Amino acid sequence: MSLQVTGLCRRVGERTLFEDLSFTVQAGETLAIQAPSGAGKTCLLRLLAWLDEGQGGEIRLEGRLPHEWTVPLWRTEVAYVAQKAPDLPGCPDDLVQATHRFAAWRTRQHQDPRVHAARWGLPDGAWTTNWSRLSGGEQQRAALAIALSRDPRVLLLDEPTSALDDEATAAIEADLADRTVVWVTHDKAQARRVGTRSLQLHQTSSVAGAS
Repeated sequence: MSLQVTGLCRRVGERTLFEDLSFTVQAGETLAIQAPSGAGKTCLLRLLAWLDEGQGGEIRLEGRLPHEWTVPLWRTEVAYVAQKAPDLPGCPDDLVQATHRFAAWRTRQHQDPRVHAARWGLPDGAWTTNWSRLSGGEQQRAALAIALSRDPRVLLLDEPTSALDDEATAAIEADLADRTVVWVTHDKAQARRVGTRSLQLHQTSSVAGAS
């Protein structure tokens, strides 16, 4: 299994965040992405998740384009977890129940996200607490646990441990060690720990290749 990116380009207005960006992530690899603020890290993850459209290039999973998978199935297989949970109604439990109703999820094997989150120190009561009343770290752990419980082929993570203490961070890194991950982090030490390969984005149109 591989996620292959070829010639990807993203512009915002007159500004080019990146262009001619190419890399491949093989099964079990973690591509650690680092870049200054505003260089397009989140934009890149959203493109890979097929939440936004770029201005050129291709993204393939196992050789197939997103529309060949269908967009709902692509977003099931390539799961994006934002740094901060979006404004969601209800509580994390409500989101878990809602995903059970999505056609793309119905036939998939899944685990109870509480199993993952408990190892990361998330209190059980967080699952029935309104999203808006959870701390940033609680939101991060709940959202990541929900995504991981659905066993996607690729995880797209935007600073997933930025609000967590060292113990929770270490537990998450251990749980994701054998997953296929594109992991954005500002922490150079974390990038060295989790990344089997690395990618540097810059604030100009030039992009350093994956190593």
